[in-house]
Amino acid sequence: MNSKTTMAAGYVLMATILVFSFYGLGQSLASGGYESDNHDLDHEYHEENEHNGRPLAFSIDPVYLDECGSCHMAYPAMLLPAKSWSKIMAGLEDHFGESAELDAQTRQQIEDYLVLESERVSYRKLFRNLGDAAPLRITELPYFVHEHDEIPARLVADNDRVKSLSQCNACHRGAERGQFDEDDVVIPGFGRWDD
Repeated sequence: MNSKTTMAAGYVLMATILVFSFYGLGQSLASGGYESDNHDLDHEYHEENEHNGRPLAFSIDPVYLDECGSCHMAYPAMLLPAKSWSKIMAGLEDHFGESAELDAQTRQQIEDYLVLESERVSYRKLFRNLGDAAPLRITELPYFVHEHDEIPARLVADNDRVKSLSQCNACHRGAERGQFDEDDVVIPGFGRWDD
């Protein structure tokens, strides 16, 4: 082979590699990066919400914990975008089929806490591909769906100790503290989950 042929072959090889690399990158971006993203939420929280090398702590408002946590898990505010919390708090007269109405001052205090805390400390990965949507359920977030899509219904819906994916604290022991490390998932009646 002469040098021009070798050089041409090198350019073709380089162009082929670049085409496939850009194609793969495009596919990853189009899918929200789910396939190539192996970081779990707990790792992302600590990575995105560090100040001077130390993770920011999130706070739980005692009024929120008392009012909302008396009926269900007091979901960490970081799990939904601020506009979702505002929408939820505006519809408490029909809160997922139940009345959860509060006096105006308490409602405003809880909404302020949820909105501010969501904006201050959040799992940005959860909010990918939402656009302007303001989902009312954490379980409707595309990232959440992706992370739970391999778990068989028999371990969740058919499991009396779990019943629903909305029962985060059934399998994530640190859920109320915002800890969702996939290495710590234990499904009641099944054991440690390892996907």
